[in-house]
Amino acid sequence: MLKIVLWTIGVVGKSAAPAIHCHPGMRLVGCYTMSAEKDGVDVGTLAGVEPFGVKATRNIDALLALKPDCVLYAPQFPDVDHMVRILESGCNIVSTAYFMNGRAFGEANYARIHQAAFKGGSSIYGTGINPGFANVLGLLATSACARVDKISVLESVDCTNYASPGTWEAMGIDRPLNDPDVPAFIKKGTPSFREAVDVMADALNVPLDDVRFDVEFGAATENVDLGYMTIRKGHIAAIRGCWSGWVRGRPFIELKIAWKLGYKLDPDWPMVHGYHIEIEGDPNLRCHFEPVGATMFDPGLVTAMPSVHAIPAVCAAAVGIVTAADLPLIVARDCGPRSALVRD
Repeated sequence: MLKIVLWTIGVVGKSAAPAIHCHPGMRLVGCYTMSAEKDGVDVGTLAGVEPFGVKATRNIDALLALKPDCVLYAPQFPDVDHMVRILESGCNIVSTAYFMNGRAFGEANYARIHQAAFKGGSSIYGTGINPGFANVLGLLATSACARVDKISVLESVDCTNYASPGTWEAMGIDRPLNDPDVPAFIKKGTPSFREAVDVMADALNVPLDDVRFDVEFGAATENVDLGYMTIRKGHIAAIRGCWSGWVRGRPFIELKIAWKLGYKLDPDWPMVHGYHIEIEGDPNLRCHFEPVGATMFDPGLVTAMPSVHAIPAVCAAAVGIVTAADLPLIVARDCGPRSALVRD
């Protein structure tokens, strides 16, 4: 039975907490919160379900003293000092917070994370829905090819119900449409997408010559109240961006996003509502992953579950920073019809 600590209980943590609590191979033993209001409150209550008998705390020493096998690290933004403390304690990390291989953290912080893992004999892995699952889905599709000339992964989703204003502010949402600083602002605020390009290239054993970022925006045509934030008329409400890894003068990997918030936009780009993979090679391939019977994913759930399912593999992985290429196939193990995770 793996002992798990959940590190913050926001949008992702609220979905991860019940999944860990009900998992037959895991036991939720603690939860870190930065909020005084959540300190001492039962994690189940914070997740909107029945109490678990485990309370959130701001006491990091107390959590690490529990000797957890893994921290599911899901804060809105990462804290390298916290990551280092966790890894040095001997606890593994599965992160949904801006981490794929740690290179975008800068050489100094990358070295700190790397050294902390080896000091503690622990592993750290980054995932989520995108970056994370979507990239693995694209890599898996290449196994049907004799040759890969180009691989594109598109996330095209209506993000209106993703109630995380801090995330959207970091993405430039509600900034003036013609603000010349926004492209660089978004590029800086999306380090894990840049890392995901490298992770995919490394998995395919293709050295990249360059990685580029391009972006365009759509504006709200009227003031939009989303409940958790307001987007003003004429300000950014939609983003189309692409991180591309180039080889010999042409893009080899393209990670694309098309996100919109609200329904009054100009331009109002069409959405494919999911994740769309296209491979140019021998043969050319296309695959699509989307919700059925709903217009939108539950964003917290689809971000949380790839991380929850990765926990056993990361706990068994080699010491250090690991990526999808270092792990076995991650599936919804123990979540079948006889599992405690499946409820009537």
